[in-house]
Amino acid sequence: MSTFKDKIGNIGREIFLFLSSKIFLKNLAVMLGAIVLLLLVSFFWMSSYTHHGESLQVPSYLNLNIDEAINQANKQNLKVVVNDSIWSADKPAGTVLEQSPKPLSKVKEKRTIYLTITKFQAEEKLLPTLAGNDNYNYYARRLKQLKVNLKVRKKQFSNKLEENTILYLYVDDKKITAKELKAGIKVPQGGMVEAVVTTRGGARVAIPNLVCKKYTEAEFIIGGSQLSISVIKDGSVKSLEDATVWKQSPTSGGGKTLTVGSTIDVYLTKRPSNCN
Repeated sequence: MSTFKDKIGNIGREIFLFLSSKIFLKNLAVMLGAIVLLLLVSFFWMSSYTHHGESLQVPSYLNLNIDEAINQANKQNLKVVVNDSIWSADKPAGTVLEQSPKPLSKVKEKRTIYLTITKFQAEEKLLPTLAGNDNYNYYARRLKQLKVNLKVRKKQFSNKLEENTILYLYVDDKKITAKELKAGIKVPQGGMVEAVVTTRGGARVAIPNLVCKKYTEAEFIIGGSQLSISVIKDGSVKSLEDATVWKQSPTSGGGKTLTVGSTIDVYLTKRPSNCN
């Protein structure tokens, strides 16, 4: 038994002497140093690769042309991708409408910015048929939902049909009958459709005063007066929702009247100087 204990003791002393030897300690120090160095190199490489702590402020590309947005993004080491396009009659084709991330957001270099721009070509819409939709005001509302414009081209007397019944349409100066409409007629969004509608006689209405009224209000008033509207915009008008009438032709007042279905020209601007 004492011999076995002596062997165990000798083995322990040999292990202790080996672990406390200069060669072992030197090799251990070299190994630990290599591990620390490897960790430091990995840390600094990862920091450099991910630009740790560095970020850019996303500029606003809104209302820029897509080519301008790409040039600006390239200068700031960012990428832009068009992921959607929407038709708009109020903005030129290729104009940036939305972006993600939003302007002033913090991002890393080489981040991709996703843009929504206006379409270069308007989407075509199928005109509704006149079956059950031949009232001018009702049909105008249907076309407005499709972002297609409608105006009265001519009034035609009829003592059989209701007032403002659409007899036929014109698209690009081409007459479109109800039969042709049923076969399928397409127009681009923002396009103009003209209607020939019935009248019971040469009724006349007073010319409303539209000056200094918002376009939406003027449009409502003219519709209620059974007149048509023609829009002339200046360069400040980006959206009809924000436009104001600064002039009209013919002018109102003095008992002036127009035949039902006649057209009033309204001149739109964003901030008219002649209105308080």
